[in-house]
Amino acid sequence: MQCRRRLAPLLRAPPPKSLLPRLLSRLVSSSSPSPPPSGGGGDEAGDGSVAGVAVKQVTRGNLAEALEELRARVRDAAFVGIDLEMSGVTSAPWRDTFELDRADVRYLKLRDSAKRFAVLQLGVCPFRWDPAKSAFVAHPHNFFIFPRKELPYDSSSHEFLCQTTSLDFLAKHQFDFNTCFHEGISYLSRAQEEEALQKLNVQHHDGISACISKQEDVQLKSTADLLFTERMKIRFNEWRDAISTNPRVDNHKLGSNKFSTDQFQTVFFKMRPAIMLDGFTSHQLKLIQQVLRKNFRDLMYICTFGEDGTSEKRVVYTDNNEDSILLMKDVQDDLLRSRKAKVKSAIGIRHVIDLIASEKKLIVGHSCFLDIAQVYSKFIGPLPSSIKEFALAINRIFPYIVDTRHLMSAGDAVQRLMRQKSKSLSSAFSLLCPAFHPTAPEASILAPVKIEVEADETTYGLS
Repeated sequence: MQCRRRLAPLLRAPPPKSLLPRLLSRLVSSSSPSPPPSGGGGDEAGDGSVAGVAVKQVTRGNLAEALEELRARVRDAAFVGIDLEMSGVTSAPWRDTFELDRADVRYLKLRDSAKRFAVLQLGVCPFRWDPAKSAFVAHPHNFFIFPRKELPYDSSSHEFLCQTTSLDFLAKHQFDFNTCFHEGISYLSRAQEEEALQKLNVQHHDGISACISKQEDVQLKSTADLLFTERMKIRFNEWRDAISTNPRVDNHKLGSNKFSTDQFQTVFFKMRPAIMLDGFTSHQLKLIQQVLRKNFRDLMYICTFGEDGTSEKRVVYTDNNEDSILLMKDVQDDLLRSRKAKVKSAIGIRHVIDLIASEKKLIVGHSCFLDIAQVYSKFIGPLPSSIKEFALAINRIFPYIVDTRHLMSAGDAVQRLMRQKSKSLSSAFSLLCPAFHPTAPEASILAPVKIEVEADETTYGLS
């Protein structure tokens, strides 16, 4: 009822009566590789301009820039059109949907499809009414999507089915598979993000993420191991004595310390004197940790990770036991913040869905039940087991959704006109907007609606 009340002004105004079928026809022909409304040969330019309409192509390389721009477009929009391209629709003939299917049966079939097939492209087009121009201004965006493993500590992998007819359709309409697979934007659903953050919090609470080793003693089985441990004991003892006898040492003096070598780089870490360990084998590092545990209560072995994921090993001087505990907590907090930032960056294309959901705009699609199910499955979480639960869940996220195909079936007048026609966008376009369709048998009594399409500072007028 809320949706109907919100849509009513749009349907009552003279120009917009013909707007939804026409705009959605423009949207699908420009933001996805579907055939043009005329039913003729494809006239896609293949360079981000489809059928004379400018479309902003978005990959992981320009996502941040496009998202910032889209944020303002969606905020000012009267409604937002969406459309998805997928790797398939049905995994078996008996899972095809039919007009006579009960709602719960149809939902279970679409639920199975959303679980099995991948989303390869998301088309988003905010429409803003410009009263000065008496026109709608559209900003179509194409987001290439490809799921990949973004978190190094996440053991899960992405698997999906491909349907040959779907891939053949995409290929015939110049879908760029190379861009999709190489530059497609990955994502984490809300459920995956929550699970990843919970794992990090558990690790942080247990002290695992600090990388502060508490290993069992290493057996010294060779003369080389004995000589190495004794040499390390002497070097660390001399370095510690030099630090403790000169507590006011500054960065310059510390860097020129006589104990600095290629393997021992004297630095500061967390405002404390430290030695950066470089060029040691993993076995030698274990021996160093053992030397520190047994002989130096005020020296701590700390392993941290840089932004590129490479590990950095240090031996840090601490004043006392309380200082050691504080240092350990600082390292744990740093690692937790770093990993949370990686989780945040792995959200990817879901930022677009979160943006649309936060603005509570009217969402318009054509035959979009499967599209909405895919959006929920990929970007929210596992689909509910029943259609009632799904309807309640999706209504909390997108409270206003209009399916133009459903409107064609719900309106008695339109249904009579469409009885002998398919309910595709091109059929609706030719029937409801005959003045703009070359094969239409009759002229439209409705005034035309002016549409301006803007992308990358280029404007295309449609009327």
